[in-house]
Amino acid sequence: MAPPTGPRGSSSRGGRSNPRGSRGGGIAKRRGTPRTDRDGDVSMDATAANNPPSGPARGSTRGTRGSRGGRGARASTRLAQNVRNFVSEQDGVSRGEKPQSNRATLKIYGLKDSKAANNSDGGLRSLLDFLERKSSKERPITLGRGTISGDVVWLKVNRADTPHLLRLNGYTYAGAPLTIEETSEPIPGRGNQPTDGADSKPSETKDKLLVVLASRYNPEQKLLDLSALGADQTLFSLGAFESKALAEKSFKALMRLTTTHYGSDAEKEAGIQAVTVANNDIHDVGEIFTLAHTFPRLRRLDLSGNKLEDLSKISKWRHEFRRLEELHLVGNPVTNLPTYPTQMVDWFPSLQILDGRRVRTPEEAAVALKSWFPTPLPHLPSNLRDGGNNVAATFLRSFFSAYDQDRLALARQFYDDDSIFSLSAGSESTSSPYHNFSRNLETIGIRSNSAQQRLFTGINLIADLWGRLPATRHANLDLTDEWQIDCHTFPNLADPSGQGSAMGLAITAHSRFEELDPSQQLVGTRKFTRSFILGPSKPGAPHPYRVVSDQLTLRARVTEPTPSASAVIQAPAVVPVPTAPAHVAPAVAGPVLAQAPLLDDTIRAQMVAELARQTGMTAEYARLCLAGAANWDFDLALRSFHEKRGELPPEAFVPGA
Repeated sequence: MAPPTGPRGSSSRGGRSNPRGSRGGGIAKRRGTPRTDRDGDVSMDATAANNPPSGPARGSTRGTRGSRGGRGARASTRLAQNVRNFVSEQDGVSRGEKPQSNRATLKIYGLKDSKAANNSDGGLRSLLDFLERKSSKERPITLGRGTISGDVVWLKVNRADTPHLLRLNGYTYAGAPLTIEETSEPIPGRGNQPTDGADSKPSETKDKLLVVLASRYNPEQKLLDLSALGADQTLFSLGAFESKALAEKSFKALMRLTTTHYGSDAEKEAGIQAVTVANNDIHDVGEIFTLAHTFPRLRRLDLSGNKLEDLSKISKWRHEFRRLEELHLVGNPVTNLPTYPTQMVDWFPSLQILDGRRVRTPEEAAVALKSWFPTPLPHLPSNLRDGGNNVAATFLRSFFSAYDQDRLALARQFYDDDSIFSLSAGSESTSSPYHNFSRNLETIGIRSNSAQQRLFTGINLIADLWGRLPATRHANLDLTDEWQIDCHTFPNLADPSGQGSAMGLAITAHSRFEELDPSQQLVGTRKFTRSFILGPSKPGAPHPYRVVSDQLTLRARVTEPTPSASAVIQAPAVVPVPTAPAHVAPAVAGPVLAQAPLLDDTIRAQMVAELARQTGMTAEYARLCLAGAANWDFDLALRSFHEKRGELPPEAFVPGA
């Protein structure tokens, strides 16, 4: 695959002269050695010293503060202000926009009293440059345009940058002290802005930038040629490279305009598959980082002829461009490093061509790309390592069935005076039935005495607590997809007979159950994890093993309202739950089978509708019939209806049915 190429003639670039040949196979032919301003802070390649563009900007100081270059310099300053205004609007700080939560407004006093107030723009730009430089001690901070209104400079900034700028309150600038404060007042109408000619309108700046993009697009190769931007006469005349910050903002503006040209990401991906930013005097890809967000699925990229010195200057893109197949960095010092090829292959999983050489086959690239995405964890079957006696399986079947129907009998069967129970219900509200019993240490505090008080020991305390908890119905253990169970041996338990230590079992069961909240009469579904430690029983106990420890962990509850929740889940013997009305009891009441499958809500709705159609009952009574003794068995519910039809009240039927 050859490097992407694009239009090179001067006729499509606003009259640029023909540059010299490119070194090392770059996409655009190489221009002369780029100039920088006297501070050396122009990031993208400015006009070559031996080939300056024609026009009034020739010989200007290109952004030097306090310039005295005459009319040409003033025109350059005005044009630079235009591009500042436009890129600031692209950043979302135009005066017509609604305030944004991530933006803050600052009021700055003192500019009018400074020596810079006599500058052509009232000293605004030099003040902003001063603030940028002084506030960028910890990290780079870039400011957009400000507005002068009377004695105040209004400035919209990122909220994260606000503390760094407020620290400059009291600093002296150009002989005058500054006062900086944050305000919620709206920015007044922008005044003191240069308005010489149509070029002062950001909309016309946008049009010029669009012309630049159009002239640099090759539809046949689906290539956007952004090479040697500093030698583009249109961008130069706009003052887009007066400073490093302005050059980076101008590049961001070009990226945003490119995005708005397409109706969707898929359309943009199909339209632009290759980009060149060759010969742009780029020292760090952070200067053009927006490229990765604008074209995340780019196929071909050329960075030839820039000044990337080491791998750290490229590492910001190590998690970007996952679909990049071709990359060119010829002419950058980084290509001389021995680890350069290996690192590029590692950082870009789809890369197949590097500087014109094949480094992967398409098949190898597909495998590498797949490895970048997480592999779903397999759903492993339950693991019951409890020997040949099936103790864990037998216990779990007995336990969850009894917990749903008779909790007091369950406590007496498997628990003794030394058994411990605790529950953790997350951040439950104070109205939750679990709130006063939850041992969630994040909620009650690790050092709180409540943590110890919420360990329930002994049959009586445990049974009493269970009686206060909502009624439940667990899934049938035969539904293996509903359960995840782990069991292994637990050594060194104290032997109740006093004969040293004994071997026990540690069991963890994860599933979900349906739950009735008696206070609100609402049925919901809740996931849970229950961890048991089983050990040998004391002499004379009714069962050979006992629950040493029982810990119940509950997840968030999903609630669904029902016509009469009390009829959906029959409360266990120790839980006081209101029963269904007496006149419908024969048709719908009865104990709920603990092994009933958990049905999808859509399926239940279909069953209710079908039963109502066949029987003439209202939807409410059809649901009660299904959720009662029939336990969502349709045939059983239909038989129960025919057996009890004469006992149902008139309101159970649809009028005229």
